[in-house]
Amino acid sequence: MTFDAIETRAIEAIRRADHFTASLFLGRGQYRVERRPTVLAAMQAGREIEQDPAAHTRRAIVYAIAPDGHATLLTAGLIAKLLSLQS
Repeated sequence: MTFDAIETRAIEAIRRADHFTASLFLGRGQYRVERRPTVLAAMQAGREIEQDPAAHTRRAIVYAIAPDGHATLLTAGLIAKLLSLQS
């Protein structure tokens, strides 16, 4: 699968998403997950949970969640590209 095909599938996942999550692994079976209605709100939630002292230096990851529960990882590169198109 080419990068363009991956981007196209991710963009379609964003369009069809029921909601978005920002999640962060805290250690040994522990996660912090924040559910948000938009990708931008999930990105903000990710920045907020990264400030948790339990996060150490870990980064939050953002997923687009489809109505059927399927999760699509939204990479930092894809999000940056989408934000550049917005301006």
